[in-house]
Amino acid sequence: MLRITVHEDSTCCRLELAGRLEGPWVLETENAWRSSLRSGHQIDVDMRQLIGLDEAGRGLLLAMHLAGVRLVVEGVWMKALVEEITGNQPIEGTMRRSRKKKAAADQRLGRRRTNK
Repeated sequence: MLRITVHEDSTCCRLELAGRLEGPWVLETENAWRSSLRSGHQIDVDMRQLIGLDEAGRGLLLAMHLAGVRLVVEGVWMKALVEEITGNQPIEGTMRRSRKKKAAADQRLGRRRTNK
């Protein structure tokens, strides 16, 4: 099962995927993507709620990447998957705080950070 939500504004079109990108849902996602191409805006695919995919889903993500789509991910597994598919670093989810902001918050709270 997969939920595809399309968000559009004046500069960007974002496809939000939630669930599993596999089987018949790959074609549905491709149809949503191709329909979004008509807007002429940058397309982002938000995969932060994606929990799995099959080989057809991988192929679609590669095709989207090669067409200029930005893949937005969160979590170790999804980052590694996108790096494997594209050979590039994925765009991390906007919910993440920068390292400087995390360090400043830790300092305010009296926590010490260690790099291991």
